[in-house]
Amino acid sequence: MAKELFYKQGIRATGVEELCRVAGTTKISLYRAYPSKDELIASVLREDCADEACWFEKAQSAGITPAEQPRAYVRAAAEAMRLHGYRGCPLGMAIVEFPDPCHPARKVADAYKLKVRDAIRQMLSAAGAADPEVTGDTLVLMIEGAFASAPYLGHLEAADSLERAGLRLLDTVLPQDAHPS
Repeated sequence: MAKELFYKQGIRATGVEELCRVAGTTKISLYRAYPSKDELIASVLREDCADEACWFEKAQSAGITPAEQPRAYVRAAAEAMRLHGYRGCPLGMAIVEFPDPCHPARKVADAYKLKVRDAIRQMLSAAGAADPEVTGDTLVLMIEGAFASAPYLGHLEAADSLERAGLRLLDTVLPQDAHPS
């Protein structure tokens, strides 16, 4: 319940009273499970991290060669954006709502975003990309830009743009023998 409310309404806009009402619980029960709203938020964001990690699992599943994994990752990110109701990355949205890097939500979101950046760079290196650090950062910026533009472009157009631009970038930096025929 909290995850859906935070995503639809915003984290700060969703009060503890509303969370309890929708969940059919009391504040006492909520605070037994989570010492504070901040800890509940961090817990929800950890779930979001696990959901997003599925993109890497798809990109690295059996039968997908290291050379094809970056393309599979871009396609998986675009596919996730095409889901009904997509409004942006919940982790990115939390980063915007909590400017203090010491806030528990920011710590979770920042750590995951940096982990993704490193994983993309490693994936590109294994695929033989030219300058995997710069290419990785460029791809991260494309993905984050697509996430951020979903509300005003529409999630389908943002996903399509990400897929086209991301695959075009990969075509320019991956070895020619890694390109699909």
